[in-house]
Amino acid sequence: MSTFFFYNNLINTELIKKINNQYTIEDGYIIVESYNDSCLKIGEKNVNKNTLLKGKIVQFNITLQDVLEKINDIPECKNEKKDKYTVEKVWATRHNGGHSETYIIY
Repeated sequence: MSTFFFYNNLINTELIKKINNQYTIEDGYIIVESYNDSCLKIGEKNVNKNTLLKGKIVQFNITLQDVLEKINDIPECKNEKKDKYTVEKVWATRHNGGHSETYIIY
């Protein structure tokens, strides 16, 4: 089982279904202190300079590797300006309360 925090294109349920038809999904967010192409710094508190990144917390009943391979096959998920991505574990906050440890790709 693998849980992801998706944002941008991957909040589209049609794209999520291309990864796997069986999933659970809920609204969530992470707090970003800073970001550049090679580093994402997650914050714990929402302060003036932090950014609230809204997205979806999606849980699949397949492995991390399987999810990454499926995402790699979806053209709408690729950024033409990037050829290398980072996968990291982050804590995402669920809008209905609580937190989930998730993978994020950037």
